[in-house]
Amino acid sequence: MVLLLADCGLDGNPDEPVVLLMKRAERAGDPWSGHVSFPGGRVAREDASTRAAALRELQEETGFDPAGRVEAIGRLSDVLTKEHARPLPMVVSPYVYRTPQALRLKPGIEAAELHWVPLSWLSDPLRRQTLIWRVAGLRVPAPCIDLDGARLWGLSLMMTRELLRVARPGA
Repeated sequence: MVLLLADCGLDGNPDEPVVLLMKRAERAGDPWSGHVSFPGGRVAREDASTRAAALRELQEETGFDPAGRVEAIGRLSDVLTKEHARPLPMVVSPYVYRTPQALRLKPGIEAAELHWVPLSWLSDPLRRQTLIWRVAGLRVPAPCIDLDGARLWGLSLMMTRELLRVARPGA
């Protein structure tokens, strides 16, 4: 998973750092189909590490070649999850990178949309909501952040909260 920060958005405003989010394409068999997330995916055999996999996925999903164009900031905590179709847990490793300015990017086949979202939106209490997730016929309330109709929730919300704690301490 890559959390790509830019010091300023597409408008060039240096007072408003942004992060790249994607809306996943609708695909049969994809349990996260249509969800808002960060670019990322599974490690492939040719990937030397989880970091290499994250950067490859960033390029595949956005068309952005990060080589020499991003600065590694660090890594957030690994997140352990269970994909519903598999008996074994999955580890999600979020890597944080920065680029000086947001770039116009085109979604790859796995992304329906790409958006640079201001960090202030993600920390705004007025954007916090609850969505109802249906699991095995049950209605489960889940916290989310409203991004003008799209909702950031689940694992992506967990990573966002950690990112905000380290990127904007005291905010």
